[in-house]
Amino acid sequence: MIVLKPFSLEFAAIFGRYKRKIKRVLPQAQVHHIGSSAVYGLGGKGIVDILVAISNWQDKQTAVNKLKQLGFTHIHQEVNQRIFLSKIANTGYKDVHIHLTYVDSPEYAKLLAFRDYLISHPKEADRYYKLKQDWFKQAGGNRQKYNRLKSDYIQSVLAKARADKKH
Repeated sequence: MIVLKPFSLEFAAIFGRYKRKIKRVLPQAQVHHIGSSAVYGLGGKGIVDILVAISNWQDKQTAVNKLKQLGFTHIHQEVNQRIFLSKIANTGYKDVHIHLTYVDSPEYAKLLAFRDYLISHPKEADRYYKLKQDWFKQAGGNRQKYNRLKSDYIQSVLAKARADKKH
């Protein structure tokens, strides 16, 4: 069950604390705040999403083991060269999710492009939040249905981000 929450400045502080912890165990990794909590004013599930990108995907198990030391023990199967980790199975408000991938992977580029487009286009971020509220109602709190409803919109924003990059 998901719940939509308004944006909070506290998300940046949470990210900062976790970035320092992650850099201690993975000093060479690139660590980015992504997702709705990274976009000023954008409401969402209230989860701090962190992109951790390592330079060599062959080192992914070592990276997972080091993230486990920080309490990220709920680990999903690898999908599209990305491993999702969280501290607990049923995450909620102010929880932290890690998206582990490698630098320059398609997932790395996609996650940053989506975030950056919304940051640089505040009207689009406002539109996205209004749509999220509609999708939330349609999904009745079901996370999988909510994510499916968002899918086409996310692809359209990524297309806009690619078009912007070309200019």
